[in-house]
Amino acid sequence: MERLAKWGSNKYMIYAMHVLFWLLLVSPFLIGTYNTPFFDHMKYRLLLSNSFLIVLFYWNAFYLYPQLYKKRGWGVYLPAVLLSVTVLFSASYYLENKFFPRPEMMAGNFHPPAKTDMGPRKGPGPGFPVITFVFIVGISFSYRLLMEQNQEEKRRKEQETETLKTELNFLRSQISPHFMFNVLNTLVSLARKKSDLMEPSLIQLSTLMRYVLSESNYSRISLRKEAEYLQNYIDLQTLRFGDDIDLQLHIATVPEDYEIEPMLLIPFVENAFKHGIGTLEYPRIRVSLQLERHQLLFSVQNSVAPSGDHKDLSSGIGLKNVRRRLELLYSDRHRLSTEIKDGVFTAELLIVLR
Repeated sequence: MERLAKWGSNKYMIYAMHVLFWLLLVSPFLIGTYNTPFFDHMKYRLLLSNSFLIVLFYWNAFYLYPQLYKKRGWGVYLPAVLLSVTVLFSASYYLENKFFPRPEMMAGNFHPPAKTDMGPRKGPGPGFPVITFVFIVGISFSYRLLMEQNQEEKRRKEQETETLKTELNFLRSQISPHFMFNVLNTLVSLARKKSDLMEPSLIQLSTLMRYVLSESNYSRISLRKEAEYLQNYIDLQTLRFGDDIDLQLHIATVPEDYEIEPMLLIPFVENAFKHGIGTLEYPRIRVSLQLERHQLLFSVQNSVAPSGDHKDLSSGIGLKNVRRRLELLYSDRHRLSTEIKDGVFTAELLIVLR
């Protein structure tokens, strides 16, 4: 449906559809074969009538409708329409009878118009009756009304898109400071211990920062790179906590052609290290990333302190941020659930990547 809408909004395609419609309308009179001089002669009258119908259609659609109906209302528009129909119908009537007088059909022979005491006999009305001209006005009015509705819908969607882009950019702008705050806490802890791991930690941090600065500005990145980023972040945290934490990590090998919003998964892991250790005697963290039939399955589990020692783990800035980003980017293609059960906080995310 999106491709069809995009195709229908292309102005050159719209022009081509107009040309095709009128060609189909007049082509039977141009290429048709007729068995009698009467019908052969009538095609010229009908072609002339069609020409006036085309003029009326576009005159109403692109002048009367926008200039009179939209700006001055029905009181000015209706008289202008009646005047236009009268003028064009009369012109069609006059020109058809002047240049293509309709012959009498007698026994299949072509006869010129008969003379009477009242003078030369005029042919009947134009190829199409006046009701046809009125009908074309209705079609033209409907066409312009639908065109304006489509344009208004397009503007509304563009405004909505711009609003969502602005919100999304704001959410992305919160990622780096939030990330730096958490990582610097790790480095401060190592510095206080005067740990020999300070230097490798800084090297690891530079790798992470290079990713944040180079990749987070893109709307999509390789899922493999995002998985590598997760691995580097967890390695940095491992340097800090070492064996003090029971960590199990399973990141499946991901094909290169899958893409994802950058830094969409890291808040779940940050949340686990922030709330999953604390005063716990035996902290435990489980991280799993898998890909099944174009679906990303990502889960993070971490042990939590007894009730009262921690706040709602799903209410932090990081997870609020990622929830909103998921709504904007994968509105109908994701499922996110979080729960705390038996001292374990679990976040499970499913995203359909294509």
